[in-house]
Amino acid sequence: MSFDLWLTYVGAMLLISLSPGSGCMNTLSTALAVGFRRSWSAIAGLQVGLIIQLGVVGIGLSALLATTPWAFSLLQWIGVAYLAWIGLEKLRMRPTGFASASIGEGRDQFVRALLLNSTNPKSFVFLGVFFPRFVMIDQPLLPQYGVLAVTSVVIDTAVMFGYAAMAARVRLFLQSPERLHRTQQVFGLLFLTAALGLALSH
Repeated sequence: MSFDLWLTYVGAMLLISLSPGSGCMNTLSTALAVGFRRSWSAIAGLQVGLIIQLGVVGIGLSALLATTPWAFSLLQWIGVAYLAWIGLEKLRMRPTGFASASIGEGRDQFVRALLLNSTNPKSFVFLGVFFPRFVMIDQPLLPQYGVLAVTSVVIDTAVMFGYAAMAARVRLFLQSPERLHRTQQVFGLLFLTAALGLALSH
């Protein structure tokens, strides 16, 4: 892989990571509820989910998902159900202070983020189409996939830390439990909207 090609991938991956999505919403809502440091486990969960996606793409299962309707449909509905569950969970949150906000402990945040990223079928198909464009078939594939995977995780981690830091600053202005409650309800509606959009997409 040439350095110019890698730089192009860095730019493209940065734009993808900065684009608002379910991972971004999860990071923002978690950091708003528990602060910057305590949101790290959620960010780690997203990255493990991303690694799973990249691994699946690397072994060619994304092509199977794209050509086998029932497999894509099954994964799609799992993703819909999980997004909807997170949205309803946030809507059911009661007004509480930051210390007791029911966002879950670090382990819960990690698992939630991991499942969120690893049950997104559109990401699998997107990466399956996008990822190979930056691989040179006349060179060893494994090292190239490794470089692209590490690059993806580093960029997405940096972007998610940026979102968490931004949310933590906003959090200083949301000291009242009622404001936090309303903010989490907004995120709940966004997650439900994402679930509806995924359910209606083909």
